[in-house]
Amino acid sequence: MFGRSRVSRRAFLGGAATTIAAGGMALAGCGGEEKESPPATVPAEQGEPKRGGTIRRASTVLLSLDPMTAAGSPLAGLFYSVLVQHTDWRGTVGDLATSWEVVDGLEWIFTLRPDVRFQDIPPASGRAFVASDVVHSVDREKSMPGASESWDTWVDRYEAPDDVTFTARTKNPYAYLLNLVGMCAVIPVEAVEEFGDLTNHAIGTGPFMLGSFSQDTGLEVVRNPFYYHDYPYVDGHSLRVIPDEASIQAAYRANAIDIYVASNKMKADAVRGVPGTTVTRYLDRAYGCLRMNANNAPALKDQRVREAFDIALDRKAMIDRLQFGDGELAGPVPPAFDTALPKEEVEAAYKRDVAKAKQLLAAAGQEGLRLKLSIGNYSDFPDQAAIIKANLAEAGITIDIDAGEVGAWLSNMMLGNFQTTVFTHYPYITDEIPLQSHHSHGDTRTDRNYLGVDDPEVDAILDQAQQTIDDEERKKLAWEAQRLVLKRHGPTLHLYQPYGHWCAYDYIKGYTPTCYGFGLFKYDYWIDKD
Repeated sequence: MFGRSRVSRRAFLGGAATTIAAGGMALAGCGGEEKESPPATVPAEQGEPKRGGTIRRASTVLLSLDPMTAAGSPLAGLFYSVLVQHTDWRGTVGDLATSWEVVDGLEWIFTLRPDVRFQDIPPASGRAFVASDVVHSVDREKSMPGASESWDTWVDRYEAPDDVTFTARTKNPYAYLLNLVGMCAVIPVEAVEEFGDLTNHAIGTGPFMLGSFSQDTGLEVVRNPFYYHDYPYVDGHSLRVIPDEASIQAAYRANAIDIYVASNKMKADAVRGVPGTTVTRYLDRAYGCLRMNANNAPALKDQRVREAFDIALDRKAMIDRLQFGDGELAGPVPPAFDTALPKEEVEAAYKRDVAKAKQLLAAAGQEGLRLKLSIGNYSDFPDQAAIIKANLAEAGITIDIDAGEVGAWLSNMMLGNFQTTVFTHYPYITDEIPLQSHHSHGDTRTDRNYLGVDDPEVDAILDQAQQTIDDEERKKLAWEAQRLVLKRHGPTLHLYQPYGHWCAYDYIKGYTPTCYGFGLFKYDYWIDKD
């Protein structure tokens, strides 16, 4: 995520903002009984849904309601709809779009639902949703600070020829157009005209309506009676602001909230054993990376030096120490995506060999190499950096850790002001950014993402994959590109991908936990109390 030239909402979605909202709309867990939840499964039958009740949750902080900002994106699914939704177990499904087709590989035609109304809140006041609302929403999305550059890069035009049709024509075939439209919350233009900044306002066509919102105290939402699905079954959600993790755990143990979100297994264990609790374990889509900038450290242009870095790392030790053994090795595309390389290939590529690392450094004339590792002083970055430093020291590489304030570190990262750094890619909807980030100029194809290492062969395969709409053909290209990336050893080295744990009292029914705490099918669960 942090490697993008600008932090777009698409890059941030479910990521840093969701981490900030830990305990709120993000997922992780705890509990007594534990079970697995494979991402590709349909939610298990748990009886007939029951209507009524309010689901109580907690968050350490709530920042915004604007769905087109990083701070507001974790809450967007409560209030807003999109054309299509990506899910872990049902694939890509229509939301506001009932169907879509691709003509000549360039023209995408979406047929929209005719039965949708905006929530009955001024100034939209329950008016009908029409295709021009999608056009206005895309216009605003593109104008937002830090917006994705993909609209301008890939899309030639988009329009609403009538009230139930939205079309987009791409400049070249673009495999991820559904992801692009699926990230754009549909908002009424009247709300933007009246309020401008939507930080404290929410008017959409989604499952819930805003009751009250305070950054200091929390959020109350009520069921939208105009919503075009049978769910939500509950009457609302109550999201309290509780500023620290220990207090959220205490609230869960006291049954003051129904669901607890923990950021790692150890925190989940703090409430394990609470009577009537079930834990569901799932593979997250967040994953850690080590980035090497040869622009500022010319030694890293030599593939032998990058390989020495790569094979000196003890990734399994990172999983054991940072995730308490609860994670998987992450290849160039991490394992939660279906385009990830087979597990055995990744394990073979990451076989640690300190002796060979020393030999490579000697052959490159880089014995006694010393570099700076820049990190943001938060989360588990300091611990991760300490492991990397110790690993590389065994190979004869000296690492000086430069731990700075998060904002300054992030700014320097995006400007390329570092030699090496560790960062976390957060849960992306598709594999586009994880895969395309290995392009010589990053997924945005800009000089600001250039790390001083050119690889035309990898770039050509990635360009082809991005323009291959057929899923199976794109998967073959993704595998080919990843195998080359592993042989080239960076300049971005992937580390590991953690597991998450969803914890809830057993009276919460019908929910399949994944790394996404938002979107369609995230509000079709219910409360079943005697």
